[in-house]
Amino acid sequence: MYTTIKNQQVYFQKVGLGKDLVLLHGWGTDVSSFWPSIEVLKNHFTIWLIDLPGMGRSQPPKKSWTISDYARLVEEFILQQKIKKPILLGHSFGGRITIKLASLNPKILGRIILEDSAGLSRKKGIKNTLLKIFTKITKYLIPDIFNLRERVKIRIYQILKSDYKRGALRETFLKTIQEDLSSDCQKISLDTLIIWGEEDQSTPLKDGKRMYQLIKNSKLAILEGVGHTPHIKDPERFSYYVKDFA
Repeated sequence: MYTTIKNQQVYFQKVGLGKDLVLLHGWGTDVSSFWPSIEVLKNHFTIWLIDLPGMGRSQPPKKSWTISDYARLVEEFILQQKIKKPILLGHSFGGRITIKLASLNPKILGRIILEDSAGLSRKKGIKNTLLKIFTKITKYLIPDIFNLRERVKIRIYQILKSDYKRGALRETFLKTIQEDLSSDCQKISLDTLIIWGEEDQSTPLKDGKRMYQLIKNSKLAILEGVGHTPHIKDPERFSYYVKDFA
């Protein structure tokens, strides 16, 4: 189904019966990333899945967005669909949005779940340093003919497993990763479940432990043997924690 929010065409799905659960996917994915867990959760929740603008079947933003822009869109979606006090669950990039909305307008939410959430700044690692170095190299040493420079840059980003160069959302991506949500975490008063894959290499477990310290009414569930996507790699165990928290 489609709806219009802030002049944006937004695709969403609604399945199941029970308490309202709104799911926000990670960067560069879409609602389908949650399907492995939906089969387990749909008998317990009314599940709302949103393709975030610029991803999946939703229209891209007409200009670069901030995390607050995404949060306000989700806020408007909840109000538009008359969803009363839902549980808001955000994975990775969706976690950023969940944190921001929970700090901006907690009154429209019931509880929140953060799954391997992004949002906390860390010291610049070797991957980010390499990206900067290679960007300079491609700019000055590779001729800009036959689109060679751009193709080399994209290949470098792929090798380093970077989300930096995905689609037309480059400026939005840069804005979002530069915002540290530590202070937003400290503002959250809602009951919060933090689910984290012990072997997550994208947002390491130390981030989850730090969020647990920053969010006062939170509890942390660590899934052993799982990486960045517990809802895909271990949907049964992931869903158990979601159901137990609800």
